[in-house]
Amino acid sequence: MIILMIAGKYRLLMITEKYLTYIFIFKNNKIRCLCKKKKFYRRYYREEHIESAKLLEWPSLSHSGVPIHPLQFQRLLRNLGVDSDCHVILYDRGEVIWSTYAFWIFQLFGHAKISLLAGGLLEWKRLQSNSTQYRIESGAGDFVSRIGNFRSQWNSNIIYTFDDVMNIVELKNHDLIDAQDKEHYSGIGKEAVYGHIRTALNIPIDDVYDWHKRKWLDANKLFEIFIKKGLSRSRRVVIYCATSLKASMIFYALQKCDYDCAIYFGSWSEWLIRAPDFLKVVPEKNV
Repeated sequence: MIILMIAGKYRLLMITEKYLTYIFIFKNNKIRCLCKKKKFYRRYYREEHIESAKLLEWPSLSHSGVPIHPLQFQRLLRNLGVDSDCHVILYDRGEVIWSTYAFWIFQLFGHAKISLLAGGLLEWKRLQSNSTQYRIESGAGDFVSRIGNFRSQWNSNIIYTFDDVMNIVELKNHDLIDAQDKEHYSGIGKEAVYGHIRTALNIPIDDVYDWHKRKWLDANKLFEIFIKKGLSRSRRVVIYCATSLKASMIFYALQKCDYDCAIYFGSWSEWLIRAPDFLKVVPEKNV
């Protein structure tokens, strides 16, 4: 079994310049740990991590929002000792969004045995008071002595391009979800030109995750939310945001409820530039 912890510098769920991902791997009751060379990531990693953590940098999964090449991902996981039959468990320092993005990326490259650690590092630390089983350590970790045998396989079912979304908007054979904040969906955000794809419904990440309790809404409540939004399990759901990060949280929540879903990785930023005006809903002040 493999456990991956993902964490990053993150404020108000907006992207900053610094990201990191912690990776924890358990297999055959043996735990191994890897630390990357970059000083910033190593500093946070050395402060604390679940015993024998492996460190994976968030930027190593994506180039400006575009997923890396499958062979790059294959090499990345092999260097972490990941095999194709390993069950990978992801967690982060509590931001959640890094774990869900990696959750999508792992599925995109054909690693289906993937889960999230409920509550992330913060919940793990809380459980320390009840059991010595939940161990935290500091330091650089151990060197990975064995290369894994993971083999990438591109899963085109869970990633959509600009042309794909143009088709579904025309044919109206999918449900389209915008995972941006309500203000950004409505086009009143101050940071940039916001709005949404015409026909897209809005489901912000705050609707599916309880940040105070650090837990996902249960599957029944999530399903109620999706039903009220008009989503049907008989139709594929495509999610987007501004960067694919927030979209990955809705992707995870939809999968918990057995929806067939995918992410439009080009997101609103690409749509705003490439799509015809009649397929964009943008307030006049932003035009």
